Amino acid sequence: GEAIDTASLDRMTRRVGIGLTAGPSLATIDAALVEIDPNPIRLKPVELIEFLPVPVPPDLKARLVDARSGAATTPAAMSELDTEVGKLLADAAKKVAGARLGEVEFIASCGMPVARTSASSEESKSDDDGGAGAPPEVVRIGDASVLARDTAKCVVSDFVPAESDETGVFSTADAVLFRHLLDDTRTIEWHRKPTADTKCGLVVVHFGAMASMTALSGTGRVLRSFDCGPGNMVMNLIVQNAVALGLEPKDPKDEALAEKLRSGGMRFDEGGKIARGGRVYHGRTRDAPIDFAWTAPFFTRSPVRRGSEADFGMEFTKTFVGRFPKEPPVRFAEVGKEWRNVNDVVRTALEHAALCVMEGIASHVGAVSGSGNHLMGHSGSTGRVLISGGGAYNWALMARLRELGWKNLRFETSTECGIRADAAQAMRAATLGYLTLSGARGPAGDEAAAAGAGGAVLGKVYTPGGDPAPVFEPVK
Repeated sequence: GEAIDTASLDRMTRRVGIGLTAGPSLATIDAALVEIDPNPIRLKPVELIEFLPVPVPPDLKARLVDARSGAATTPAAMSELDTEVGKLLADAAKKVAGARLGEVEFIASCGMPVARTSASSEESKSDDDGGAGAPPEVVRIGDASVLARDTAKCVVSDFVPAESDETGVFSTADAVLFRHLLDDTRTIEWHRKPTADTKCGLVVVHFGAMASMTALSGTGRVLRSFDCGPGNMVMNLIVQNAVALGLEPKDPKDEALAEKLRSGGMRFDEGGKIARGGRVYHGRTRDAPIDFAWTAPFFTRSPVRRGSEADFGMEFTKTFVGRFPKEPPVRFAEVGKEWRNVNDVVRTALEHAALCVMEGIASHVGAVSGSGNHLMGHSGSTGRVLISGGGAYNWALMARLRELGWKNLRFETSTECGIRADAAQAMRAATLGYLTLSGARGPAGDEAAAAGAGGAVLGKVYTPGGDPAPVFEPVK
């Protein structure tokens, strides 16, 4: 027969879009320019063209932090913030697209998170549920209509939150983004395997402020999605607030680290260097830092859980650090100053974060079947776990995860598998935007599935001037 013109198929189905996300640190807006092709001939449906972290102006960041902290904010002030963030998102989209802005057909925006504890959450803490309370309310701001107007592009935003559903609407994008890593979707006889659609074949952990875990079946179906622990949040807060917490380097000769901590210029433990210089402090059972961390109300919620700064913020971090012994006042400028060893504190926080990943897999995912892709040189004899986000660049964390899972789990960074780790969340957003415009719906709950009903609509569509939204081909 005639040869298939794959270049022609690419031109017909390939769509260019932008994903915009921001983490709880509110330091940057991550913008990813991507190409998405639903054609099954393509090994990777989502390709990254450009990635750009756009800094948030200090004055705007300060106002966002005030709003997040629960400071008195009028509706007019919040509306002004919403508009200003919308303009910043538009600026980020234009910067990442550059000369290719004309090719962009859609923008998917997750806005910027402003976490607050709702009144119902506060009341529920007094109920007889162990003090767990409801998950904190998370408000994401960034006016999508302003974004659509300033870029003259179709915008998908207001994505349905996943707190109430076992698989998580947002994780729907993972089934597309990581499709090329699943054996059964690349094998002609996958449909003959009775467990292909029900057995976990790949675990994806986005290690940002929180560690968000998604379990995918061999056919790419989302089995479960939830937050398994604090991720980088506690480690970052320790480093950023070292002076206020009374922390100093373990090595008295490490003046470079001491200066960085005192200046407040460190945002995170780059490459895990601080943690590598410390050891895990186990303490006594009654007051051990890790034992205290496991008592956080977050872990008493059902596996369908989402965490935020309200769970593992400064209040939690201060108590965690307070469980460490004070060192004798033998050095440093202040006579009689007591201090704690920052290396041991960060290393212990890293240990707890790694254990949260292992506990999440063992308690809520179960066995992970071999999912090594033979095309990429993997034997498939062990379960595969991919780490994306900032945690993928923490070599101490990756080394510890590999130690913990050496018998039956293979931990890899998503960068090693073709998905740039720091861009993965923005690529996820772009993928979710494409799925919304292709008519895809989120996973249905058990009752809805039994009734033949579909899941929730993934997001809300905004178009400039009320123009019709583009309709894309469904991902096969």
